[in-house]
Amino acid sequence: MSDDFSLKKPAQGGEEGGWALTLADMMTLLLCFFVLLLAIADVDQKKYEDVSDSLASAMGVPVPPKGESDTFEGASVARRVISEKQRNIFEMQLEMARLVGRESDALKIKMRPDSVAIVLKGGFFFPSGQADLTPGARRVLAKIAPTLAKSPYDVVVEGHSDNIPMKSRQFPSNWELSSARASAVARYLLDAGFSKSRIKVLGMADTAPAYPNEDENGRAIPENQKRNRRVVLLVYPAKKK
Repeated sequence: MSDDFSLKKPAQGGEEGGWALTLADMMTLLLCFFVLLLAIADVDQKKYEDVSDSLASAMGVPVPPKGESDTFEGASVARRVISEKQRNIFEMQLEMARLVGRESDALKIKMRPDSVAIVLKGGFFFPSGQADLTPGARRVLAKIAPTLAKSPYDVVVEGHSDNIPMKSRQFPSNWELSSARASAVARYLLDAGFSKSRIKVLGMADTAPAYPNEDENGRAIPENQKRNRRVVLLVYPAKKK
């Protein structure tokens, strides 16, 4: 046996244990994230500023002294940029996410600059070529309708279709189909007590696709067409009187 041959012990804390350190870092970040959400959720102004200042300090962003908020040149980016309206929108998103729970097959929630968009997936909410709500759709809407009805929020209901021509006795084109689907959702909200003065209905047909219906060679993309068949609830914060 060669004198040069020797058994080497694996290095402690080396590459073999790297995944554990990465996992621990990720779990710590997730914990901080959820603590931040809980701290902001009630939109208490003083608590919000304290949290945003703490976060800014941790990221090396200058924080204004107490009493010198927005006019301070090095003010916290979070405090200067996030307005009361944006905080209300963030609060709405959290509330809608809490109400719908794990319904990823039925809808998804997106935060926009001026509203929260609740995207209702057409394949889950309506039978093909029809505008009648499925039992599953009614079950999901039952989770959010009462809260929306009691809230001061305004809602715009948009109906969207794909680019496949629609022609039936009931729906001569995608304009009628998208309008009827949006109206079906609006009627459900009205039946749940939502004020008709705070709701609008729009039929968009295929004029505002979320994803390309066709590729660059003009071939249809069935998966995208399916995703474009949707109804969108745009929930806007309460308007100050």
